[in-house]
Amino acid sequence: MALSVFAIIAAAGDSRRFGGRVRKPYVRLGRDPILLHSVRRLARIPSIRKMVILVNPEDEAMVRRRFLPRLRRYRVEEIVVGGRTRQESVQNGLAHVPPDADLVLIHDAVRPLVPEAMIEETIRVANKVGAAILAAPVKATLKRAGMDRLIRTTIPRDDLWAAQTPQVFRRGLLLEAYLKAKADRFHSTDDAALVEYLGQPVAIVEGDDGNIKITTREDLRIAKALLAARGKR
Repeated sequence: MALSVFAIIAAAGDSRRFGGRVRKPYVRLGRDPILLHSVRRLARIPSIRKMVILVNPEDEAMVRRRFLPRLRRYRVEEIVVGGRTRQESVQNGLAHVPPDADLVLIHDAVRPLVPEAMIEETIRVANKVGAAILAAPVKATLKRAGMDRLIRTTIPRDDLWAAQTPQVFRRGLLLEAYLKAKADRFHSTDDAALVEYLGQPVAIVEGDDGNIKITTREDLRIAKALLAARGKR
């Protein structure tokens, strides 16, 4: 039987660090909004059968009016209103996961340049292990400092990874992790951390810095340069 993956695209943040009137997912990157780039990349993966998009409550009407008809072409089934935190938002999205989904994939809407090969490899490893995330090796030297900004220690980077998305999990495992986190009042901004809290292994698939998360205006400029270098508008 062919693998069935359900994708949740997280676009419910408030974009405070980005600034401006338009929230990040709807800012143009080349010809299209950032959100549409991310959706299209996921839609190119045959095993991803259905998607939902998590949106800020203030954006729901606008997204339904301006984007939903177009998004439906890419197997987006529903626009889901997010909660106060990322964890609450994903919890809302999980309510739409069909019982026949083998895996659930969670991806930041503002990571529009993730290569399809990395998406497919993360899905493959998650199907084997139960949970897998894209992550990039940490290259910078990391320092831990106190409130006084004085360095307390230097952290070895040999085994450090910067988490990215997509993050992919077996459906039952992710639902169990979210239930336990809610019961224990355990909170994290990273979905894999909830599975780790459950005591289950999470595999790393090596990503790279090209899978940029657009957080600031400078990130947008970098993403535009990367997109142009790949010959896509």
